[in-house]
Amino acid sequence: MGKLKDWLFGKDKKSTKNKEAEAIALLKKRLNKYEIESRNLQQKADEQKALAKKMLASGNKAGARQALMRSKLYMQKYNNTQNLMLNLHTQIETISTAKETVETVKALKVGSDVVETSLGEISELDADRVMVELEEQRDRLGVLNEALSDISGLEMDLEDDFADSIDNELAQLELEMEAEKHGTLPEVGASPVTTTSVTESKEEEKETKESSEESSNLEDELEALKKELEGK
Repeated sequence: MGKLKDWLFGKDKKSTKNKEAEAIALLKKRLNKYEIESRNLQQKADEQKALAKKMLASGNKAGARQALMRSKLYMQKYNNTQNLMLNLHTQIETISTAKETVETVKALKVGSDVVETSLGEISELDADRVMVELEEQRDRLGVLNEALSDISGLEMDLEDDFADSIDNELAQLELEMEAEKHGTLPEVGASPVTTTSVTESKEEEKETKESSEESSNLEDELEALKKELEGK
């Protein structure tokens, strides 16, 4: 009847905990009893051994032999008691381990239920769909970035006359630079050096000279400051 009740309504958790506590209390009670008995047996064995030495010293070899036999019997009981205490200790530890194991399994079951519930909210198809969407979004972003950085449209919009004008000005600039380098005039047939270009060249020379003078003055000031510090 009790098993049927447990199967229908489940075991009473409070009753189970009480039984565990009662079992551990009973085991510890027996353990304390055997511990006291063990100390008494050890003491009796030591006393009989001491008596045997005393009788042997007095020449009573038979009495010494009997005392040693009693000491040995006490030691046998002592060893048996120690074995019983070891079994009691083991059983107490087994109950504690069982409780810890049950709690661990319960915690793992709770974690498993949470994972199962979470996985129930999605499916493998959902995961595949998300990955496909992410890949499509990356592709679209790549196309947009490529379109935004493309300058081919600007180059196509330039007219041929405008491009030729740029090429002519570039060639004229090269001639002017060559003339300034060698101090000669451009060859016949070459585009003439314009007044504006010469003026710009003189202004550049003037700026370079001024920059050189400023650098020289700065070095002089630094040298003077160094000598002043050394004098101190």
